[in-house]
Amino acid sequence: MRNLWFFEWKTMTRQRSYYTFLLLWVMVFSLLFLLERTNASISAFTNITGTIVNILLYLIPLFMMIIGSFSIANEMENGQWDLLCTYPVSIPVYLFGKFAGLLTAQIGVFTLSYGISMLIGVTAGIHLSIQWLMGIFLFALLLIYVFLILGLLLGTIAKTRWKALMLSVALWFLLIMIWPTAIIAILGLFPYPMIDPLMKVATILNPAEFLRVFLVIQWNSGAIFGQSYDSIVHVFLSGAGWMILFVYMIVYQLVLSAFAILFLRRRRMQ
Repeated sequence: MRNLWFFEWKTMTRQRSYYTFLLLWVMVFSLLFLLERTNASISAFTNITGTIVNILLYLIPLFMMIIGSFSIANEMENGQWDLLCTYPVSIPVYLFGKFAGLLTAQIGVFTLSYGISMLIGVTAGIHLSIQWLMGIFLFALLLIYVFLILGLLLGTIAKTRWKALMLSVALWFLLIMIWPTAIIAILGLFPYPMIDPLMKVATILNPAEFLRVFLVIQWNSGAIFGQSYDSIVHVFLSGAGWMILFVYMIVYQLVLSAFAILFLRRRRMQ
């Protein structure tokens, strides 16, 4: 597993696109921080916070699903997967080694770019709250984590990089772009008493929505979701809130990993 992790990490860091992400994140965060240079301090959920959260929601899931799906689909397409099947490497070890390498590389480039942007903001005289910065940083890392797993699952389904790209874009469009519209349209078909519990179930099914709701509530801004989310606000703000997040992430990884392992085993048998 260590060799797979190191190989995946080394392969990723040698690509030019890897450093393009570094420049992208530095430019995005630096501009957003500089937009707030006239404010006394950034320490709560403000317009700039909402902008940053929305940008992260738009960019990170798409990038991570494409990167994760391409990582496996490329090996399926060029025959490297058939070669790996001849080695005594179990599918779980292969999958988790690849995931660990990709996760390390993506967290590394994001952390570096985020640190550079913070340095630029401090140099420009912007007062940044450590708690606020860590909240944004944690939100980004969790998005990287969950959508890399989802990308690897898509890679086990697709046979070519083109199909992997189409699946990634389609799922990103569903979970990020049209999710609110789709939920409103679907819930309109159910009786009114069922809408509230179904909305909560929908929030759990979409990891991006779950993480967004959790982050906003931790900033004591859960009132923006309306009265139907009052029970969720109280639970997330209680002592069990972070434990719920931890359990959610573990269950999410186990479920998607189980499906990915199942699909890879079917590929190996073929």
